[in-house]
Amino acid sequence: MTSRTALRRRTRRTLVAVSVTLGLLSCLWVLSFLWLQVFKTEGSLPPTWRMPEVPPGATVADESMECASGGCWRTITVVPAAGQSPEDLAREMGLSEDLSLSPTLFDPASVYVGADPREGRLIIHVGYE
Repeated sequence: MTSRTALRRRTRRTLVAVSVTLGLLSCLWVLSFLWLQVFKTEGSLPPTWRMPEVPPGATVADESMECASGGCWRTITVVPAAGQSPEDLAREMGLSEDLSLSPTLFDPASVYVGADPREGRLIIHVGYE
């Protein structure tokens, strides 16, 4: 056996291993997408990195998970910076209207984000659509 033949076999084995690995990862992604589509109302929550960033000066007073017949969602209570109204904070965070965040590679489901100014605080809801 020549070194050239051995190199071809090694290259072929490497390509097969890479192809199988990519195929398995693709299947896992599709399965996670389907799982979220079918069972998203069964207690699944978007990861914390899908939540909106709280600007400097504002503080998170409370964070909880709530569930009802429509599924589960995170509720974040944010106290605005001194001299800032909850409505201004919502505008600064881009939450004057409810948002629908598109699926991403690592979270293959749509996420809704809504905010309600209440009693001097901004109540933010984040969950799967």
